[in-house]
Amino acid sequence: MPKLITVKSVADGPGLKEIMKRNADEDGNKLLVLEFMAPWSEPCKYMAKVLDGKTPGSGLAYELQDYADFYALDIAKFKQFAQRMTVEALPTFLLLKQGYTVVGHVVGVDKEELRSNIKKHKAESAGAGLKTVKPEEDIDKPLSLLTSPYAFLMTKLRSCF
Repeated sequence: MPKLITVKSVADGPGLKEIMKRNADEDGNKLLVLEFMAPWSEPCKYMAKVLDGKTPGSGLAYELQDYADFYALDIAKFKQFAQRMTVEALPTFLLLKQGYTVVGHVVGVDKEELRSNIKKHKAESAGAGLKTVKPEEDIDKPLSLLTSPYAFLMTKLRSCF
């Protein structure tokens, strides 16, 4: 019987930093796939079934276990990190190489697009990537009005009423 491979939930920032560090220390052989999700979101519920599968050995996480490790980040717990990574829709998947280099970004519930992006980026080196995650700044540091246009706009709107 196939081993049950599931998407692991990340509880908090220190846990995420440890996962990223471990991935970087393991010479970056596997991609780190971070799914920004919300438990109330229907598209996220659908992708949970796609990733975990209905039976052991049937999900995308099982199929791609040699290429990637999958982690779910609840948007409510990782709001600042999500804003810094420009997450605008759920679910959003960030593909990281060597723990910290974002090499891919997949939005939505397209299983084939996610699969092909993971396989494509697995074969490539991290290179320049799209951006580099700096855990101390991107995960822990609170957003300021200067770094978050959304927060700035909401503050201005509130002052009008």
